Amino acid sequence: MVNVAFGIVYGSGLNEYGLYLDCEGGGRSLTSYDRTMSQLFKNIRKRPQTHKFSDGVSSIMSLGEVPPCINSTAQMNWLNRGDVRKALHIPDILPPWDLCSDEVGEQYTTLYPTVKDVYVKLLSLGLRALVYNGDTDMACNFLGDQWFVEDLGLKATTEYKMWHHDNQVAGFYQQYGNITFLTVKGAGHMVPQWAPGPAFHMFQSFITNGSY
Repeated sequence: MVNVAFGIVYGSGLNEYGLYLDCEGGGRSLTSYDRTMSQLFKNIRKRPQTHKFSDGVSSIMSLGEVPPCINSTAQMNWLNRGDVRKALHIPDILPPWDLCSDEVGEQYTTLYPTVKDVYVKLLSLGLRALVYNGDTDMACNFLGDQWFVEDLGLKATTEYKMWHHDNQVAGFYQQYGNITFLTVKGAGHMVPQWAPGPAFHMFQSFITNGSY
């Protein structure tokens, strides 16, 4: 069932970053899908009955990888301009900038399975936190973050309720003391890009410690 679910999210041609948005440039290739699955589950690949992915994935690693369904042409062209690289003090011997890197993903080692202890420590020091998701994002879906916040073991200080922007329901939120979990209705992975008005309202409310 897990393989089926991941196949739908990452391998069916749907936009994993915004369920109802078109997939710019087409969906993932089979090779790209195998690379993604390999990196997501590389720490548990020794459990052969859990997931089965293509062998030899590392042999086809390239430095650059553009995520599927995302048109990143503008930022890639701009960041690779000679004058921009010079202004950013990027040596000419370094390769062009890419949005993502297979090489980094393959070499990265996950040290901590969860950052729960970090959140608990920071919240105990009185810091405030906002965990938000666009509710059509399948790459970082809101249910996972909602469960994470609930699992911190903090007492809910508000009900799970709506928040509004321009007299329209903009999503839902719930507060647990000084941490807030919030969803943005109809937005995907890039909330400020795809829902700029609600995103500004959300950030302004958080920064000023006002009501949503």
